[in-house]
Amino acid sequence: MRLEQERVDGAPNLEIVREMNRELRSFLEHSLSSEAFWDKWTSIDFPAERQHCWEIKNCSRDDCPSYRIADSRCWLISGTLCCGDIQGDFAKKYRSCFSCEVLGRLEDDALRSLYEHINILIHHLRERDQKIVRSAITDPLTGVYNRLYFNEYMGKRLAHAGRYEEKLSLIMIDLDEFKGVNDTYGHLVGDQVLLETATLLRGVLRNSDLIFRYGGDEFLVVLAQTSCEKATLVKGRIRKAVEQWNRQNNCHEKFPLSLSMGCSTWTQGDDLLGRVGEADDQMYHEKHLKKLARPAAATP
Repeated sequence: MRLEQERVDGAPNLEIVREMNRELRSFLEHSLSSEAFWDKWTSIDFPAERQHCWEIKNCSRDDCPSYRIADSRCWLISGTLCCGDIQGDFAKKYRSCFSCEVLGRLEDDALRSLYEHINILIHHLRERDQKIVRSAITDPLTGVYNRLYFNEYMGKRLAHAGRYEEKLSLIMIDLDEFKGVNDTYGHLVGDQVLLETATLLRGVLRNSDLIFRYGGDEFLVVLAQTSCEKATLVKGRIRKAVEQWNRQNNCHEKFPLSLSMGCSTWTQGDDLLGRVGEADDQMYHEKHLKKLARPAAATP
């Protein structure tokens, strides 16, 4: 859409304002149901010359994430370099943007300035909404999804898998002897181990696989389109990653990381909680076998 910036008696053409209002209303209606519609509002094409912050500020490619982007309205992009500091947070960013000569160059065009201020408000609200959603569905310590999101997500995921007759595998993972870590080294070390375990799991899984912190030291991995037979390969990759972690952390004289795992496969018509319980039982069976093996291994 192109807005002609004509003037009638020194005032903006009312048709431009009407068109802007129609576009804004359409945006508000669709943004409630479609995440992809967020960018539609910024597609209005003003014939005025674009203000390129990276040209005016003499920035380099290394300085600016919007460098050489055709529509580089830097006030809409978090992470740009302002006054020597990376402005990652939207609210913080605009404290410098409003005093910046780049945005200030638009002040003579009241209609364009109004449009950009609406843009700023929309982007700020979007970022704040995303932060609220992230904090509600993720575990603050490890950054993986929390159990609340597992309950919400799996209903939708199972409906999709059922329609396409997909299998989903659930791997329940528990840290062995984790209570001893907290008792011996303290909860700060325990928290660090949980965080590194989550990082380790993310490193060996596909983007389509999801990790949930299911309990205190329990993680639940959901593998898309995978049976437990194929999940055995995933468990093998996890064990190799654990071995590597232990080699890298020997110098810290901390406990050896050990994970017990159990797997169950969900197919259409199965009870989800029943399958989770099955994976949990298998995980505890593996943990029990490890405990039985320790005294035997210690005998001369």
